[in-house]
Amino acid sequence: MPELPEVETMVRGLRPALEGRTVDRMELHDPSLLQGCTAEEFAARGVGVRVARVGRRGKWVVVELADRGMIVIQPRMTGGFWLVDPPRPEHVRLTFRLANPEASIWFCDARRLGRIIRFDGPEDAEAAFARAHGPDALTIARDDLAARLKRTRRGIKPTLMDQKVLAGIGNIYADEILFQSRLHPLQVSAELTAREVDRLHAAIEPVLARAIAAEGSSFDAGYRTVLGLEGGFLAVNSMYGRAGEPCKGCGTPVQKTKIAGLIGRPTYLCPTCQPFRKPRSRKSTT
Repeated sequence: MPELPEVETMVRGLRPALEGRTVDRMELHDPSLLQGCTAEEFAARGVGVRVARVGRRGKWVVVELADRGMIVIQPRMTGGFWLVDPPRPEHVRLTFRLANPEASIWFCDARRLGRIIRFDGPEDAEAAFARAHGPDALTIARDDLAARLKRTRRGIKPTLMDQKVLAGIGNIYADEILFQSRLHPLQVSAELTAREVDRLHAAIEPVLARAIAAEGSSFDAGYRTVLGLEGGFLAVNSMYGRAGEPCKGCGTPVQKTKIAGLIGRPTYLCPTCQPFRKPRSRKSTT
């Protein structure tokens, strides 16, 4: 479940605890999550190493090691970090044991869907990111977004959630961004007008920034901050989880539905604030 705001919250919580610290050892408890090297190599390269930087790329947590490459951790659906004792120790997949003073940081993943990837250097990591991601949703330029939308006739919501179009947006924040930009989730991406693209681009950063300030969203036990606290965004949002409630913009009851391309994921919208515009007929190419 962790989307850009949750991963950014993880990173901001990890930085003061991990950056500049010396890792006494890294304990890999579940080698099935590891990519890029063997478990033995991972352990050997994690002895007495200093953490130079903790950052984020899309939905990935990046731990740069001084002169020892970097580790990229993909939380995916149920992964997260803990600075306090995790409530389910059987879900711990990786432990950073820190020295001077002694401390531990745990990466947990209940469903074991996450990945722990070892890279020898930033070039390899950057190439992997470029293969899997578009520009970061917090920093994408308006014209770049417009060009990417023009390439697809999918609905705008599935397009926003495609990490190769732009990185970091998932189901909860797609609904909120589309409400703020007054766009129906099934509006054809390639047919957005210039003004609609302007509204969409203008909504992305404020929605994500507000979610980061609230430390993300917790709609079940799958996400907690590094201190074990629930994220607060769903207490102040407008769409996700509010079916039947009055729209904050117009009072119309919020609708919950499902749309093509997002099987199993609910969509929330206001039918008044986000009216659907029928797609233009496509000319025959025969």
